[in-house]
Amino acid sequence: MSKKERKLNRRDFLQLSVAAAAGTVLAACAAPEPEVIRETVKETVEVEVEVPVEVEKEVVITATPAPVEIAEIRLAEGSWVGPEGIAFWTDDIIPRFEGENPDIKVTFENAESPDYADKLYAQAVAGDAPDVMFVWGGICHNLMQKGQFLALDDYFGPEYLEDFYPAKVIAHQYEGHLYGMPKYVSTIAMAYNKTILDAAGVDYPDGTWDWDDYLEAYQATTDPDASQWGIYVSTDYLKHYVWANGGEWMNADIFGDKCLLNEEKAMEALKYNHDMIWGPDPVSPKPGEIPEFGWYNVFSTGKIAFMESHSWTVTNYVRENDFDWDFVDLPVAPDGGKAGQTFTDGYGIFAGTEYPEAAVRMVEFLTGPWAQKAMCLSVVGLQPTRKSVAPIWDTESMGARAGYDVAAFTRIMDYARLDPAFKENEKVEEVFNPIWDQIWVTGEMSLEEGVNLIVQRVDDIFA
Repeated sequence: MSKKERKLNRRDFLQLSVAAAAGTVLAACAAPEPEVIRETVKETVEVEVEVPVEVEKEVVITATPAPVEIAEIRLAEGSWVGPEGIAFWTDDIIPRFEGENPDIKVTFENAESPDYADKLYAQAVAGDAPDVMFVWGGICHNLMQKGQFLALDDYFGPEYLEDFYPAKVIAHQYEGHLYGMPKYVSTIAMAYNKTILDAAGVDYPDGTWDWDDYLEAYQATTDPDASQWGIYVSTDYLKHYVWANGGEWMNADIFGDKCLLNEEKAMEALKYNHDMIWGPDPVSPKPGEIPEFGWYNVFSTGKIAFMESHSWTVTNYVRENDFDWDFVDLPVAPDGGKAGQTFTDGYGIFAGTEYPEAAVRMVEFLTGPWAQKAMCLSVVGLQPTRKSVAPIWDTESMGARAGYDVAAFTRIMDYARLDPAFKENEKVEEVFNPIWDQIWVTGEMSLEEGVNLIVQRVDDIFA
């Protein structure tokens, strides 16, 4: 047997037994092991954690803006009241417009030159007319009929036009299209010299006076030896007499092709005026008897008791008349008929303009409420063509502030009609005007003979 397999003797056994007993006693005397109890406890713990977040950030990038194209347009205008009137356009109106429209530059051209009409025609034919032009009477009608104006129907619709007096809109319509916009109201009222009337013991007129009432006053204030006359008959103002008496000038409001002046009611009205110049007891001077004066300023001589006057003469009268005077409504026809007369005064845009949108903005500005008020209250003293601005004229204009009844011009617009122009107006004027002058200016032809000849010649044009 090997040493590892030797037998356990008695001594060894006793020793092992004692050792085992001692171990048991030591184990009994040692501290007991702690009891482990496991449980889950919930506890909030703040922990800083970096989390990436996407954020939108505005970044300003400075870039050079594209250059703004400047529209350079030309405006042909005038005032006819001297240098201060021109300054109204160049120093007030144009700078205001350019301030509101920085992309438009306006060059002013004076429309007061005597050859303005001929110049416009030549420029238009050459393709170099002003972009925006003030036009009146035959200048407007002829250019419109020759196709030299831009059609404006797409820019100024019926609702926009409602604030304008109807007769002023008709003035710029041709063959169903709109070719211009009204600038101001040019109409007529009766001016009367209070100083002359007082000296003659004549009452001041009112809106009820008819032709006979006025004729009596004309006769009472006429003194040919003193070169003083009851009235100055202007052939430019004969239309309202024809209309008030129930007659017609032609067969349309504008661009008619038949003259109707030889009809009874029209002839009665013409004879009433013709006799005041060429009758046996004239109450009006003949043309040329008051030298260096015309229909537009003869009243300011102080030698005329009554004078039908344009609304644009108000500021001139306020500054020039050195006698007492005022305005009143036009004479009423014997049967009570009333009529007023207004004229074509507006803006046209050249059909060949390089900048139609800029030109339209210019016209819209000039005919807008602000410019209408400015024209009314300034030295140019123009009656507004917008009905909404009319009260400014009646109460705040130069004439109103001076105490004159300028509201007479507004009242007349309630029944005013447009000064007529024939179709093919240039051709008609070539035959009409020479005969008309022989009737009214030189007296070489009788009223009846001359009117019948005019009617025949006009019929021949449109035959």
